[in-house]
Amino acid sequence: MTPQQLEQFKKWFYDYVADFYNDDEINNDNIRLKEDHTRRMCEDTLLIAGQLGLSEEQKIIAETISLFHDVGRFEQFRKYRSYNDVHTENHSLLALKVLAEHKILDDLDPDERQIIETSVRLHGDKELPENLDGQTELFAKLVRDIDKLDIYCVTISIFDDLRDNPEKYLPTFGFPASEGYSKEIIQAVLENRTIAYKELKTINDMIIAMSGWIIDVNFIPTLKEMKKRKLLDQMTGLLPDTKDIREVIRHIKNQLDERIKAS
Repeated sequence: MTPQQLEQFKKWFYDYVADFYNDDEINNDNIRLKEDHTRRMCEDTLLIAGQLGLSEEQKIIAETISLFHDVGRFEQFRKYRSYNDVHTENHSLLALKVLAEHKILDDLDPDERQIIETSVRLHGDKELPENLDGQTELFAKLVRDIDKLDIYCVTISIFDDLRDNPEKYLPTFGFPASEGYSKEIIQAVLENRTIAYKELKTINDMIIAMSGWIIDVNFIPTLKEMKKRKLLDQMTGLLPDTKDIREVIRHIKNQLDERIKAS
């Protein structure tokens, strides 16, 4: 891939997204949420890729994956008024459908196209398959790391508004902003198990599960960036103060520190 191709992709993407804005404030807030998420992801992709020592060509591929990873989200919200994959459809597969319909990747080298499409398809899966080739695995892991990094930022930034206006976000997340949480989610994090979206019942479940994502972060530079930005402190600070929550917070922070220390 060339820098010129990436610039063409960016122009198409932002032109494509612009068509989803209308006179509906809630629609525009949700479209903007994903557009801004993508923009920040592209920036963080270059940051982490640089720390990993990736080549310039690899950085271009990585940024392209971040640019397109959520391109299905816009059609998803237009069609369902929700970003909840469980109750709508898989946004990763929808992204591939959008890219195919617009013939966006048709002129790429077949190997590069395969890496991009596979990384986009797998970025939201609970786990990566074990049969990926080395290059595809690298990029698939990278986009998953960067996605987690910015989803922390998004959640922190909207949390106060979410608590004040729960009805605004119910279509987005698909479950209420209640004070409750599930013991099963606490136990899963304590056992270092990944959690499927369909297991979540409340916003607190989501925050607990997301805080436990550090076991599924692939690269130490991503963990270091999370610690530098105090994202885990801010995320866990959104949770109620109970014995269960204090225990799971200690566990998560110990996991983060131990992984960084062992690097």
